[in-house]
Amino acid sequence: MHTAELVYLAGLTLTFSVIASFTYFVRVISESMAPTLLVDDRLLVIRRGVLTRCFPARGQIVVFTADAKGSEGGSSRRRMVKRVAATGGDSILVGDNFLADGVCELKRVDVPAGGIYVLGDNRQVSRDSREYGCIPSRQVTGLVVLVVWPLRRARVVR
Repeated sequence: MHTAELVYLAGLTLTFSVIASFTYFVRVISESMAPTLLVDDRLLVIRRGVLTRCFPARGQIVVFTADAKGSEGGSSRRRMVKRVAATGGDSILVGDNFLADGVCELKRVDVPAGGIYVLGDNRQVSRDSREYGCIPSRQVTGLVVLVVWPLRRARVVR
């Protein structure tokens, strides 16, 4: 190999190493964030350590780890993708029980300091903080920034 080729390969390797140390990819496995994110979308996520103190913030779509109950009674840690609805110190009115006349019963949730309240965009099928409560913000592992696959859906996530 020529020196120019070695320098090019070294630069390329360094670039990919730096990008990989600040980001990771996640695949969407449920319909809980539809229509924003669809099943099998591949997402580029910026790692938590790279982000500022203002993270996580209300409205952002984040990845976090949570206990997931299996069908056979066991539990495991799994990555979940949801939108931040409230952060520590916020109060939020949440409705998940519809009464017979179609009126939604609201309950007030006070989010403790150091916690977040997350909701899926597709509330009817989402398992989120309405089910398992507030999440410690230390469990948030990153911020979703891009849909990278499939290419026809590639875009910045808002």
